[in-house]
Amino acid sequence: MKRRLLTYIIIGLVFTSCKPKYDQTSPVIAPVTEAVFASGSIEPKDAYTLTSLSDGFIVKSYVTENDLVHDKQLLFQLDNRQQNTQVKIAETNVQYAKISASNNSPTLSQAKAQIDAAKIKLQTDSINYVRYQHLSTTNSVSRADLDNARLAYESSVSAYKETVESYKVAADKVKQDLANTQSQLQNAVAGNQYYNLLAIGESKVYQIFKKQGDLVRKGDQVAQLGNPDSIVINLDIDEGSISKIQLGQQVLVELNTEKNKTYEARVSKIYPHFNETSQSYKVEARFLQEMPGLISGTQLQANIITAKKDQAMLIPHIYVFSGNKVLMQNGKKIDSVSITTGIISQEWIEVLGGLKTGDVIVKEKNAGTSGNTPSLPK
Repeated sequence: MKRRLLTYIIIGLVFTSCKPKYDQTSPVIAPVTEAVFASGSIEPKDAYTLTSLSDGFIVKSYVTENDLVHDKQLLFQLDNRQQNTQVKIAETNVQYAKISASNNSPTLSQAKAQIDAAKIKLQTDSINYVRYQHLSTTNSVSRADLDNARLAYESSVSAYKETVESYKVAADKVKQDLANTQSQLQNAVAGNQYYNLLAIGESKVYQIFKKQGDLVRKGDQVAQLGNPDSIVINLDIDEGSISKIQLGQQVLVELNTEKNKTYEARVSKIYPHFNETSQSYKVEARFLQEMPGLISGTQLQANIITAKKDQAMLIPHIYVFSGNKVLMQNGKKIDSVSITTGIISQEWIEVLGGLKTGDVIVKEKNAGTSGNTPSLPK
């Protein structure tokens, strides 16, 4: 029994010592696809936010989500009773201002009467002065009487000019008052329209943030609308991948609301600026098929296909080390070999140079991963 047990131990040691230290594989020829992963959301194209320009309660809401609306269609009406009061006050002020600015207004009539009185006095003093001038030639009046007549005449001229100027000032003032009250009325009427929230162009209602009965403040968002015929996919791309993105590239989209279902889209726009908040670049894509019933804001994941080959020499990621080097078995020796890489997918790396299909490459067991070779690309 001892001899048999010793034999088993020796056999076990032999098998253990012969157990290979390396996993090995060879390049394969297969199709490969390179894709850039991106997260994003669904948004309406040319979307705009309907914003309140005044304070008030929503007394009437005329739309719900998914409604199609026309240009200048009334969507929400705010309580405008206070503003209506301002309009009525302004209208009353305009009526009084029109009366004051009319030719027969009390203000202007009084000024005209003062002009008439000054004119009569001027005519009387003028006649009297001329008469005294004639009398002075025959020494029928004293020099003092002539001077008094002249002074009275000159005083009447000044008084008459003052009354005429006063009338012009009064007339200008009532005209200006009328213009001011009319302007105030226009502003009150214009302010009244801010209580009616209207659509801008042909639109679709995607989201409603305030409902009937809610209090809104100036600047509050009430609803989101957008082009009813255009839905876009907004994608966030990291700095390391944006250089690979080009217009027209295929995008495979999976909506969070429909897991395991893929839709096809194309890259339609690449924005040239970097978003500091999200630390990413913004890219737009368009679906290739009609997508009825999409909800604005729906989150999604996407793969942007940046490169594809039907026949490529591939090796698994886990056999490539830093500096694009691999360990190649050369008889009983293992040499470090530099390779030139091409397309890089999630599991596979395309080899453009440095290896042949028959070469054997190795890696230490359990180095970097569990050592399991990925399934062949399809």
